[in-house]
Amino acid sequence: MAEAATLGVPADAAPKPALTRRKLAALLALAVSSGFQQGYFVPSFPIITDRYRIGVAALAWTVTAPALVAVVATPVLGVLGDRLGHARVLRATACVVAAGATLIAFAPDYPVLLCGRVLQGFLAGFLPLMFALIRARHSAEDTRRAIAHLSGALLSGVLIGNICASKLQTAALSVAAVGAVMGVVMLWRVPERGIRPRLTPEAVGVDWWGAVLLAAGLVPVLLALHEGAAWGWGSLPVIGCVGAGMVSLVTWVVVERRRVAPLIDVRRLFRPRLLPVFIVGWCVHFVVLGGQISYTTYFTARGGLGLSSSAVGPILLPAFSAMALFSALTARIGKAIGYRSALILGAALLLAGSAGVLIRHGSGADFAVLLALAGAGMGLIAGAGRILVIDAVRPEEVATSEGLFELLITLGAAVGSAGYAAILSSAANSDGTGGYQAAWSVGAGVAATGLVAATALAYRRGRDGPQAA
Repeated sequence: MAEAATLGVPADAAPKPALTRRKLAALLALAVSSGFQQGYFVPSFPIITDRYRIGVAALAWTVTAPALVAVVATPVLGVLGDRLGHARVLRATACVVAAGATLIAFAPDYPVLLCGRVLQGFLAGFLPLMFALIRARHSAEDTRRAIAHLSGALLSGVLIGNICASKLQTAALSVAAVGAVMGVVMLWRVPERGIRPRLTPEAVGVDWWGAVLLAAGLVPVLLALHEGAAWGWGSLPVIGCVGAGMVSLVTWVVVERRRVAPLIDVRRLFRPRLLPVFIVGWCVHFVVLGGQISYTTYFTARGGLGLSSSAVGPILLPAFSAMALFSALTARIGKAIGYRSALILGAALLLAGSAGVLIRHGSGADFAVLLALAGAGMGLIAGAGRILVIDAVRPEEVATSEGLFELLITLGAAVGSAGYAAILSSAANSDGTGGYQAAWSVGAGVAATGLVAATALAYRRGRDGPQAA
């Protein structure tokens, strides 16, 4: 009874049939494939730069564009999952991602490559849909273990993608496409039978206007961040983009607060049990994923380490390994010290790694160790954060609340990528390779903010449950 109450399951509710091992294996395989799609691309930056002859700003769009799509697509996919069935929407989303990986593998030019990356933005919808499937069919402890294992599988896929990109170079693009198609095939063979979503009278349709207003608010702001160095930070285009974006975002908040079934429940953002978790997740993705553009370019820059493109993967390998390991261990660590304490530990590791780069950045070994610390922090935050979110909401809120968490962390990656690119582009206009210290200082400040938020959650009165204190 206590365990059911922890996760908001009514004591007298009839549980749905547990997922079979075959279905769980398919979800794990899809999580690995999803991680591969995210892990192989960044180590391929030097190859992509040479092949398509693009600079830092254009390269950053390959990170920011899918993150932007994810911000808008994730809540839409969650709502569609609630309306049409989570497994059905998950299969359709996997097909879209596979199409994107195929475009990337055979892209003849940069615009086609970017289109493929845009389609890969739908990756962010995978985990909320998976968690919604598991959450309704398993006990609290089994759900927590499944979340940790899926998060670990995702980051293991990132690790595998990193290794393949390092060893196979350009062939890794084709491997990614094949893996994405195989993930679709495995998922398609295990359809969800006999389970229909229950719709309330007001839960019909999708808030498409909310999606349009959200996109209209985010796109111009991120465009201004990307192009600010080229246009001039005080220029009319930059001011116009920021102003238009702010107006759209304010309008979006007003509209969403008045809707019966909004795309995103804005009030949920400010729940005391969720807001600190959202902040920590946003910060870690800003620093680790958004900051990848600064690390990888510094490794190969003449004024940086001056290494070959093949050295990028091995330097990042410890970071991806630490992400996967600590994410998979989240359930054990959380059970031992509490999930809030695990969140604090992850934020402290993130700060140690991101601040350490400011002090030691003279060799690949320095980066390997420090980014491994940050990666371990990200792994803990990825697992503990998702568990804390799902523990804090009712069963019918899992897909939307977890989708909101994924939305915010992908937005963190998008803003981080744009911010780092803006700093580096501004510095490139003056001395060609400067700005890294400034970019890493911003990252350390964001990491410190995450640690403050995690600590605030730990000292908040009340508990999420016997295991999540």
